[in-house]
Amino acid sequence: MSRSVSVLEYKVQQARFLLHEASKSTLNPFAAQCYFDAFAGAARSITFAVQSVLSDLPGFSDWYKAYQNSLRADPICQFFNQYRRISVHIGDTIVGGASRWRDDDGVLKTRYYFVPTQDLRDVPSEDVSSICETYFVTLLGLVYECMVHFKCQLDDRWYFTAAYFRSLNKVIEDAEEELGFPRGWTAVGDGLTEADRWRLLRKTQAIGCQLNELFSHYLGKTIMGPDDGCE
Repeated sequence: MSRSVSVLEYKVQQARFLLHEASKSTLNPFAAQCYFDAFAGAARSITFAVQSVLSDLPGFSDWYKAYQNSLRADPICQFFNQYRRISVHIGDTIVGGASRWRDDDGVLKTRYYFVPTQDLRDVPSEDVSSICETYFVTLLGLVYECMVHFKCQLDDRWYFTAAYFRSLNKVIEDAEEELGFPRGWTAVGDGLTEADRWRLLRKTQAIGCQLNELFSHYLGKTIMGPDDGCE
């Protein structure tokens, strides 16, 4: 890959951070507008990051076309394309309407709504937080499928496996060298099999998928590693 998967992970985490901050700023209309507008730009950039990171992987182009078609057909995705355009290229915001009430504990709550403008007259009727979360979950689902389909290239736990290195016509010594260690670095002690050496390499050098917490929270799924469940 020409770019690290950390680029994609960062964009997803950035969008989630902005959405979370927007939800905490409901009593400050200006702050809420700023965070929701920033979220629209960051979330829209997730698909750009997907393409920048994965575009040179074999099979990605054909695989991604199906997702592009589904995103183009999704009314919420199309709405956010326009939302981002207005926010970034025009400088306006469409977050404006609000309703306030006190919950059963007497805490003041606020919901914001999109307000039609001359540049975007058709806006969702649901509150802004709900629509933003729906959009985020859609994009997170795309990223999850990327991580599953291209796990050997995107997840270092799966990259550093005997099977994947065999597909590259490489051996474990090549993996050691790639990580900056002498060839044979994991061949320490007696009785270590090649499978043991691969597990040692992953245990000490791999960091795994950095989005599993978000996948679990929003999708109820995680990316398992080759050693999960092993003693």
